[in-house]
Amino acid sequence: MKRGYACGIRHARQPMRHAHTAPQRLNSEMSQKQLPKTAFITGAAAGIGRAYALECASRGIELVCADINSEGLDVLKSEIQEKYSIEIHTIVLDMSQADSPKKCLDYCDQNCIEIDLLINNAGIFIFDPFLDADINRIELMINLHIACMTRMCRLFGERMKSRRFGYILNMSSMSVWMMMPGINVYNASKAYIRGLSRSLYFELKPYNVGVTAICPAGVDTQLLPLPDKLRKIARNTGFLMNPAKLVRLALNATLKKKIQSIPGILNNLFAFFMMILPNWLIEFVTHRLPSFKRFWPQ
Repeated sequence: MKRGYACGIRHARQPMRHAHTAPQRLNSEMSQKQLPKTAFITGAAAGIGRAYALECASRGIELVCADINSEGLDVLKSEIQEKYSIEIHTIVLDMSQADSPKKCLDYCDQNCIEIDLLINNAGIFIFDPFLDADINRIELMINLHIACMTRMCRLFGERMKSRRFGYILNMSSMSVWMMMPGINVYNASKAYIRGLSRSLYFELKPYNVGVTAICPAGVDTQLLPLPDKLRKIARNTGFLMNPAKLVRLALNATLKKKIQSIPGILNNLFAFFMMILPNWLIEFVTHRLPSFKRFWPQ
């Protein structure tokens, strides 16, 4: 990996040493731009984070992956090294802890790694009435979605700004336009991610640093608890997107330095529909769906 600040050297960028550094799926416009050589991914051991790691590896991007799941990181590291023969560092960390972002930066400095692409992916999902939800889970979500993401953007964003180069990908959600029961803290925290990302886009653009908010609809991972029948319907209608497809579209949008991306044509239409959905219709529908039955007086 490249030398970083801890090594006292900020050298000119050299071509990647691996033969697979020019991924075929990147269009000609993107290939003319300066592309990232290293990526830092939070929540990388499973689900969307794992898909990001595999996609980055397939593009020749070397990796630093952080997660609380040490076993999942070990499996990921072995798979990537076997398939792509690139350098990958793993850090076992609870990203909900206040000092974890600084530990991530310190690790990179100690190992002489400059991060070109930051992927803030760590997160959880809760579907419960707000007053019934486990307060510890709520605090965990706030720490991951808001505190951790903000600190990571600040610490790594400072380095990117000083180097006049970098990309930041923040995982928001289409739920920012879905003011519905059960996803109360989730959609509020994802709205924060989207809002901060859009502001940072304008602040860092003059320094050649891109900031992109990714706002997917449902993603077919275990994070989203759905009955098998409903999951199958969501897959068939395109509402649930395969993680590999999602991260491919998300990375392409990030490398084009878009301010925001809603992956999938149908999802863009659905997002517009959710923006204009009247409150009476939300109440009408949710009062008739079995999954919301526990929300209302019996």
